[in-house]
Amino acid sequence: MTQIIVGGIEQQTVPSVPRVPRPRQRLQAPPAQAAPAAGRPVPAVTVVPPVLSPRRGTSTLATALDAALALALAGAAAALGQLSVLVAAAAAATWPVLLWTTGHYRRPGLGESRLTQPLRVLGTGLRAVVLALALSSLLVSVDTVDTVGLVTLLTVFSVASAVISMTGVGRSRPRVVLAGRPRDVREALAELRRTSGHEVVAACLTRSSKVSIGDLPTHLGFEATSAVAAHHRADALVVLPGARLTHAQVRRLHWSLAGVGTDLYLGTGLLDVEPQRTRVVSAAGVDMLHVTSPVLHGPRRLLKDVVERSLALVVLVALLPLLAFLCLAIRRESVGPALFRQERIGRHNVPFTMFKLRSMGVEAEDERSRLTAYDEGNGVLFKIQLDPRITPLGQWLRRYSLDELPQLWNVVRGDMSLVGPRPALPCEVARYDVDPQRRLVVKPGVTGLWQVSGRSDLSWDESVRLDLRYVDNWSLRLDLSILARTLQAVVGHRGAY
Repeated sequence: MTQIIVGGIEQQTVPSVPRVPRPRQRLQAPPAQAAPAAGRPVPAVTVVPPVLSPRRGTSTLATALDAALALALAGAAAALGQLSVLVAAAAAATWPVLLWTTGHYRRPGLGESRLTQPLRVLGTGLRAVVLALALSSLLVSVDTVDTVGLVTLLTVFSVASAVISMTGVGRSRPRVVLAGRPRDVREALAELRRTSGHEVVAACLTRSSKVSIGDLPTHLGFEATSAVAAHHRADALVVLPGARLTHAQVRRLHWSLAGVGTDLYLGTGLLDVEPQRTRVVSAAGVDMLHVTSPVLHGPRRLLKDVVERSLALVVLVALLPLLAFLCLAIRRESVGPALFRQERIGRHNVPFTMFKLRSMGVEAEDERSRLTAYDEGNGVLFKIQLDPRITPLGQWLRRYSLDELPQLWNVVRGDMSLVGPRPALPCEVARYDVDPQRRLVVKPGVTGLWQVSGRSDLSWDESVRLDLRYVDNWSLRLDLSILARTLQAVVGHRGAY
């Protein structure tokens, strides 16, 4: 096993060297050499590239734009006689400083929401309003209404600028260096590239690996981690679980990275745990990450149940004319009942009868066995994109998710929730492993993360992971977010077949 050498990390701060132009292409590994002798490890790229200048922690362009905006608005207010020149100049100078002190100009950190910057500006605007009100009460020369109006205009324009940056105009993806075991690096690389929100630029491996990591530049050991991060202009270094660094090594690594302007992130090994469920605690001098238990019972769950059942009843009554019309249309198109009843598995493995508008012929269940060879599902679910059993009207109903409207009655009865995991068939539950069983600790939902994230286009593993993420991280805010995204998913028809 290759020893991790970290003793000299604290000495890897950036030396005073001339600025080197950033290369236009990735570093290439050295030419392939002859195979090493038996028992000798396969070397990784060990040559540390020249260190470039560290990345800056603030956006000079954004600071200049906000300063120019504050100066222009304050100058206009002074020219129109709304504010005195002294007050206008003070406002123009104070606004960029307030934004800077609240961290508005810092590089976005890993995992930050795109709404972080606009919300931060709004918070700064509220603080500025409070400051303006306080000054107006102390200084007679300061007009309260005009000062608050100027602060409001500054906040609106700065929020608009942050929103433009949020949408991707001139926005660059965070550059990341991964550090850890080769297997962990490969898995993290695949996940980060799948989400496409980050750009992995290099990797530092604890040991050499015979398995390729693609065209990613790799370096053996952590002794030159800060130099690697500086050369690739990395925003962050992510130390993955399994790196086995001691407390002192992590501290030295932090010191080293601070000298090149790269943030340090330590992987916890947790999967799909929302930040609000975690907090860092210290006991006997040891820092630990505390993860709170999922909310499966209690007042918030009771509130969810009461609100959803009441809302489902109101919506169901309002949609009765539409449901009656659709039922008549289904009966006219094909022989058989308009409502389709099917047994599903609910909370704690309790079966219930789920209602849907019939979108197939009455003999659809009998014809399923002969269509097994055409199954395009995700390994557990049976799905055919061009299912011949679906009627023309049924295709339209599925496209707009109208066939699921009768499930509102299941919500009223208490069998289902408006938001929750996908309701499973008994044959599917019989094939469940340990992880999928976790879906059954809460009620299934009419909609959920599985619906707003792709529905039938998802693989089985992705579907399970989304449902488990919902179960473990449930909150009323998450439910509201899913309900808002459901409308977009229905209109977009993604995965609806």
